Amino acid sequence: MKFGSIIVALFAWIGADSMAFAACQGSTILYQDSFDRLQPTWGTETESFKVVNSQLEVQPPADTYYWSANSANLYDDIDMCVTMTTLAEVDPLESKAGLVFWYGDANNFYVFELAPNGKASVWRRQRGKWLAQVEWRDAESANQGDGAINELQVTTIGSKATFYVNGQKFEELEGSPPENGQQIGIFAASPPTGVAGFGFDNLAVTKP
Repeated sequence: MKFGSIIVALFAWIGADSMAFAACQGSTILYQDSFDRLQPTWGTETESFKVVNSQLEVQPPADTYYWSANSANLYDDIDMCVTMTTLAEVDPLESKAGLVFWYGDANNFYVFELAPNGKASVWRRQRGKWLAQVEWRDAESANQGDGAINELQVTTIGSKATFYVNGQKFEELEGSPPENGQQIGIFAASPPTGVAGFGFDNLAVTKP
């Protein structure tokens, strides 16, 4: 590798590593996790949900989805962001991962999802059923394919939620946050054809 290429690669690495914390610029840090280890507020570590090299890796079995809500705090208005890496896309249409917000319980929450093909959507789980809030469509700023690094950001103020991919606004909606505060979390899904993998790092929650 030539010296110039090394410099370019170094700056790209630095930019990716600092990406998430740069986006959430609220006045007060409410929660942050660089995943040096799995905090007990995330639940129990398994082969499908574990910290590897300071990154939370989520690899649901084929044709299943997985989510984990963090129990560290209940929040009102938040600005939340995370750096997400596609480790194994398997199927760029059916694999997906993202951020859980407005989490009340296991059957009532919202998810902002991004697929390896660069499309994003928002879903609501209500009474155990999945309801599309924003249909799948291109997120123009998304990086695609295996190894792609994307910063996802969700800002909730009152009943309004706004979504960003790599700092660019994707969509906003009016929803139904829990009355007594929300938990946050992560989500991932694998296609029927195999096990997809996603990595999460530099999760931050600030007060907008």
